[in-house]
Amino acid sequence: MIKWLPFGSKSGDEPPKDEEPAPIEPVVHRSLALNVIYNQFKKEKKYRILDLGPALGGNVDFFSQFRCTISIEDLYSTLSSFDYLSPEDGFSYEAVFNYLLPYVRKARFDLILAWDLLNYLEREEFKHLIMHLGRYSRSGTLLFGLISTQNHIPETPCNFRIVDDERLEYRFNSSVLKTCPKYGKTDFDALMPNFRVCNSFLLRNGFREYLFLYE
Repeated sequence: MIKWLPFGSKSGDEPPKDEEPAPIEPVVHRSLALNVIYNQFKKEKKYRILDLGPALGGNVDFFSQFRCTISIEDLYSTLSSFDYLSPEDGFSYEAVFNYLLPYVRKARFDLILAWDLLNYLEREEFKHLIMHLGRYSRSGTLLFGLISTQNHIPETPCNFRIVDDERLEYRFNSSVLKTCPKYGKTDFDALMPNFRVCNSFLLRNGFREYLFLYE
């Protein structure tokens, strides 16, 4: 079988020599989007969360204060280590996501944590992942993503640990940089038509936080 190379394989040009590598030591930044989520989850109802990042105890502990269930997938690691046929061989993106993210037909998530994963997807991967997630979303589902505004990003996604209701710890896994797709509003309109931006926060650390609302 052939590994589906687009995931992380099209990094583009080498970053300029004078561009500083991403820091390896964890850093903590304020998160306005996380505070919105926190205030939403304080309401007295039961929520279902899909975390597309790795399993981090701090994140599970944070959401354990609410009435919710959490599904954790670590999707980038799974895709990077999974052998499957490429679309050129007749194997579709839809089949991959159906296999790796299988849920019962009636499952619906209230919150999807994409973290910075979308920065590491090619356009078709991005589009089909969102299409798949849309099947398990309801009106009002929130998708949280951090989109880089920089020309270059670490070659693999960061790990994000929730410190409290308004702070995130960024744990960088590589100092090697790759070209960033720098997705923006025009891309979102084309790639995730059933989601709209309901909140957007430009941070001082090279990211813009987005909360997308499923309609």
